[in-house]
Amino acid sequence: MLIDRQNEKAALFVMAFLLAGIERFFPVIPVLPWLKIGLFHAVVMVWIYRYGLIDALAFVFIRQWVIMAFFGFAILPFVLGTSGTVVSVILGAALIKSRKFGAIAIGIFCAIVHNIVQLFVLYHIMGGNFVWQWQLPIMLAVSLFTGAITGFLAVKINGISFNDNVGAYCIRSKNDMQCKKNDNDNIGDRAYAIRPYGIAVLIVVIATTFIFENYIFYAAIFLAGLIVSKFINCRLLGAVEFVKRYGIFIVALFISSAFYNYQGALHHTAKISLWFFLTPFFQKSGFYQLFYGALTKIFPQKYSETLSIGAIMPQVFPSVLEEIPSIIKSVFKKPKSAAEILARKTSELLAQWGKN
Repeated sequence: MLIDRQNEKAALFVMAFLLAGIERFFPVIPVLPWLKIGLFHAVVMVWIYRYGLIDALAFVFIRQWVIMAFFGFAILPFVLGTSGTVVSVILGAALIKSRKFGAIAIGIFCAIVHNIVQLFVLYHIMGGNFVWQWQLPIMLAVSLFTGAITGFLAVKINGISFNDNVGAYCIRSKNDMQCKKNDNDNIGDRAYAIRPYGIAVLIVVIATTFIFENYIFYAAIFLAGLIVSKFINCRLLGAVEFVKRYGIFIVALFISSAFYNYQGALHHTAKISLWFFLTPFFQKSGFYQLFYGALTKIFPQKYSETLSIGAIMPQVFPSVLEEIPSIIKSVFKKPKSAAEILARKTSELLAQWGKN
């Protein structure tokens, strides 16, 4: 059934975001700041197995866009992560189709290729001014470990029947609450409308934060946002709400990055806090819809279901961040039940989002 497939995809999107958020709690390695476990690749493997290569690529692009938009629009991590993921997805699809390899082996192969591609892209972006020879053996060795983890987790996630836990979700439009029933009822069309003037202002703000990287400028944007919100009827989170939703996550993000660069971590955390604060503006202007609109021009119509579900994920993502500390606590107590814990929390998040 169509609604069942929608539930599965919505749940997998949320689970991928949960895993991405959990990984942000891990300390950054000083000599290898771009080395990540890549937990969300477990969801990518499941997506390839269930829906195919092209659909998985649509999922990956949306996931990468949402993460970049919420975490400071850092271009280099976006380029490195996307390039490595795209190549590993193509490899994963080929290995899955061959039916000659198990999930753990596929996870390891994909992790190895992902890290090789990242180093290759980074080397060329930096104009050859990058010593990769001593890093490659380390990253390949680590890939054996991280790939095995993602492969094992993929098996667990693939064994979950999301439709047993996730009810039909509803999409809030401007005037009513409706459930998606068919292919012609496009979620993306009912999400926040694109407002060119608002988007233009936000693009200028994003660009200037890369030019004026200082706390005084960030404070000025913060105050300007408070004032503007009163005139355009854009509700911002209060101090208590903001701390409740993002507080623990922001502190953990700073601590994990401080191992690599204290001053850089402080600056990066301040910038991310600013983007979290500006989230209502991005939503109200339809800024998040830009990337979705571009993808609809690239991917064939038959993949519009994934793009449509992905288009509303920026609205769900703040709630995902709020729940990550409790999930980490639960997984730490019962690591063997990690997949079931993620599935249960995914169900709760989607149900709550549908009600709101």
